[in-house]
Amino acid sequence: MIIFWLSIFLIFFSYFGYPIILVILGLFKSKKIKKIEITLSVTLLIPVYNEENVIRKKIENSLNLDYPNDKLEVVVASESNDKTNEIVKQYENKGVKLFAYSGREGKQFTIYRTIPKCSGEIVVLTDVNGIFEKSAIKKLVRNFNDTNVGCVSGELRYVNSKKEINRESEGLYWKYEIWIKKLESRIQSVLGANGSIYAIRKNLYSPLSEYRGDDFELPVRIAQQRYGAVFEPEAVSFEKFSGTIRKEFNRRVRIVGWVWRSALILLKDSIKKGQLLLVFQLMSHKILRWLTGLFLALIFFTNFFLLDKALYLGLLLFQIVFYSLGILGYFKEKRKKESSRCINVIYYFCAINLAAFLGVFKSILGRQKATWQKVR
Repeated sequence: MIIFWLSIFLIFFSYFGYPIILVILGLFKSKKIKKIEITLSVTLLIPVYNEENVIRKKIENSLNLDYPNDKLEVVVASESNDKTNEIVKQYENKGVKLFAYSGREGKQFTIYRTIPKCSGEIVVLTDVNGIFEKSAIKKLVRNFNDTNVGCVSGELRYVNSKKEINRESEGLYWKYEIWIKKLESRIQSVLGANGSIYAIRKNLYSPLSEYRGDDFELPVRIAQQRYGAVFEPEAVSFEKFSGTIRKEFNRRVRIVGWVWRSALILLKDSIKKGQLLLVFQLMSHKILRWLTGLFLALIFFTNFFLLDKALYLGLLLFQIVFYSLGILGYFKEKRKKESSRCINVIYYFCAINLAAFLGVFKSILGRQKATWQKVR
């Protein structure tokens, strides 16, 4: 009985209790950011691996941003062995710099060895498939007028010209995550930036190692240096939906498998530094959330030993119906048939939580590679 109810509590706390506490903290620890449009030197860093189909569009978008040309450096850090590097070289006369590396060490190591070569005091990191609004960099940089701010996350908006099966469910989950980021931003402690668009002060760049550190780890490392990490919803990057929940499943397994170890190291460091807020956030927003799949399994299986009361029988029947709808959503997607919004949301919830738990399991077994892996 203890395992059953504790698992339920931890799930509800992670999804609902944590944001409620953030709201309360915001009432007492809110830190207003002094946003003023300023012009700092900026490096837009684009790490890539074999992106010949999209790199031209990304560079054109970067060169047309509304930011002074003499203050904006566009850098492509590449481990590509297709035509990506050739395409980038065509833009050298427009100031685009290419740092090409042989071998395949992965995105984190590519960033690690390129940031020291960047000239900007602010480094904006982005995905190659993220298309910025014209004013995106201006919106990011204005937050750095506040000298306490060390990291600024922009907002990723998913777009697609055709209706995808998972669009509503993924969009609903993403709106929830944006809401959490806004609450965390009130106390200047956003736990993880958006990999499509975020900026850091170059002098605060501090990964765990040359093979670790990106959109989750770097904001936490900056917060450990007593600088603020905030969310700027007006700095927007657009990306396409991954297409199907099955693709999103694979992406989430990969991401969680990669950052699980980072989360544990950061948790340990935060405890040593006595940064209780970061400890609380890492446990509530990340670690407990990634373990939701385990908690759901514990609830289901322990329920079979608690059927002496009508309440537990009803909860077991509810779970059977709930997971049956999730399985139905899987088979409908596999056959490319539309499902109701309710079924899509249940299927998505089950899929991402199972994926997160598998990612944790892979990380524990040491099977998560640092090299580039694409799902689109």
